[in-house]
Amino acid sequence: MPTHHPRIQVTEDPELARALRAAAAHLPSGLSRSRQVRELAIAGARHLAGPPQAGVERRAVLERLARSFDEPVTAGIDWDALREGKRRAWRIE
Repeated sequence: MPTHHPRIQVTEDPELARALRAAAAHLPSGLSRSRQVRELAIAGARHLAGPPQAGVERRAVLERLARSFDEPVTAGIDWDALREGKRRAWRIE
């Protein structure tokens, strides 16, 4: 399609092919390969330009979650059911 905007050439190497496959579920179906690359580039730029605090906050949430497993009482796991499942799965005779 004619355009006044400059064009770029992108080689679909294995890394880009993996990125396109991973992004396919998040992109509208029926896009041309070049349109997929464009959408992926724009989404990636938005992600990179996002607030750096987001990564810090995510890490803090994950750290709190990991700490909740330090004590069996706060882990939210039915330990008896887990032991019973283990006993049934790995019978010692």
